[in-house]
Amino acid sequence: MMLISVYCSGSIIKGGGDQHRLCWTDVEREEVAGGAAPCDVVFLNPDDPIPDAGNTLGQFGRDMYQVMVATAVVVDARVRRGIGIGVEMAAAVTLGTPVIVVAPRNSQYRSDVLEYRGVRVTDYVHPHVAALATEVVDDFAAAGRALVALADRPKAAQPRPAWLSAALDEYENNVLDIDAPMLDALRRIRAGAARVPSTTA
Repeated sequence: MMLISVYCSGSIIKGGGDQHRLCWTDVEREEVAGGAAPCDVVFLNPDDPIPDAGNTLGQFGRDMYQVMVATAVVVDARVRRGIGIGVEMAAAVTLGTPVIVVAPRNSQYRSDVLEYRGVRVTDYVHPHVAALATEVVDDFAAAGRALVALADRPKAAQPRPAWLSAALDEYENNVLDIDAPMLDALRRIRAGAARVPSTTA
């Protein structure tokens, strides 16, 4: 059975005040997994803390490392998002990781019809989303189906800018070996790759 890994890009519940915000929860993860069935899905969660919370470059590097190793980044774009999501999308494109954006019709980043500066645009997708997304889908189940279709696509990475290399180097050299949740995810990903049957007779 194929195994897929997903980086969950979007707001994460950080405290009691986030209970009424649209965030990644078990509901969204279950919908992605259902859409990707019968494939197994490993979710890479940016909310897992690193041992040294003061290492901000390492924390950023962890997010970028997860973006790099994921089969795809799934972006929760149901509502307006912040700067971090844009950076994750741009990094994913640089690292060759497909970006699947969940943007329902007639929501923040997608409109059937948009009146803008005297111009009427149909089937509008926000320019930053349109430029960086591999797929734009209506919901998380559709994101799961798109994941399956993208799973075998080879990654075509581009030269890394210095800011991205510095973050990845910091994480890989100083944090990864003590990052238990990420090490567990990597073990699951590698075990899944080992289970893929050979195509040779």
